Amino acid sequence: MKFASIDIGSNALRLLIARWVPDNATEPFKRIEFVRVPLRLGDDAFRKKSISKEKRQMLYKALEAFRLLMDVHDVDDYMACATSALREADNGAKIIAKVQQKFDLTIEIISGKRESELILASIKNYFPENGNYLTIDVGGGSTEMTIIDNHIPVISESFNIGTVRMLDKAVKEKTWTEAEKWVKQHTAGLTKVTAIGTSGTLNKLYRMGQQKPAEAFITYAKLEELHRMLKKYSVKERTEKLQLNPDRADVIEPSAFIYLKIMKWASCEKIYSPNAGLKDGILLELASRYQQVIEAGSLPEN
Repeated sequence: MKFASIDIGSNALRLLIARWVPDNATEPFKRIEFVRVPLRLGDDAFRKKSISKEKRQMLYKALEAFRLLMDVHDVDDYMACATSALREADNGAKIIAKVQQKFDLTIEIISGKRESELILASIKNYFPENGNYLTIDVGGGSTEMTIIDNHIPVISESFNIGTVRMLDKAVKEKTWTEAEKWVKQHTAGLTKVTAIGTSGTLNKLYRMGQQKPAEAFITYAKLEELHRMLKKYSVKERTEKLQLNPDRADVIEPSAFIYLKIMKWASCEKIYSPNAGLKDGILLELASRYQQVIEAGSLPEN
């Protein structure tokens, strides 16, 4: 079986096509195709509350290409999710209706809670040991967090704090206060809370700050050191000296800032960085649906 996940985020669009290998518990999906388009819908959504004509046309071209790639790879099933940018854009519903009409591509605008659930699913088997964990996914428009106690999710929340939103100066002070209160309230009394982050920018920060090849985490102190270094560089210098893509070079500093804030509130000394996220949670959801159909005794139609 081939599945495809489409993540329409505030900073970028992602298409992941993978073959499902149900007998492989450690690696149930073999990647076939991955495409990332740095469209940054959040700039329009957070500033103007509407996606501009120019961005809409680029979005349609990207999604048409995704549709064609899925057809070429003979994908059996797919799921497309849009997050905070299209959630907040006044014309978000009209956009997904037009995509359905033009390309026969169904898009679901998911809530922050639903986004948290899918992200959590992508790392449900990734916990180095028993204990207390705080999962953090910093996106372009929102940040999702979940408290984990010995592999059991306790509570999740989504806040309108994100890298693109920060660059656009669209994060409200009240939201920072609410996030801080939530983290401190739900980590109070927990001992040794370890953070697990699931964003592409954190993966990059992890690779930049990895001190030992065997370490799967980055310490708070090292992340703080990286953040200080990034603040000294202009976006152009980050692109040239650190060899970052332009769409990554401007968001990586606010991403580090957000992770540091949350880790400080929760007194986390280190953060793990598995290669997982919304796109991977979508694949797991598709596989789960298919498994349920098999167990019910009837295969889905292609």
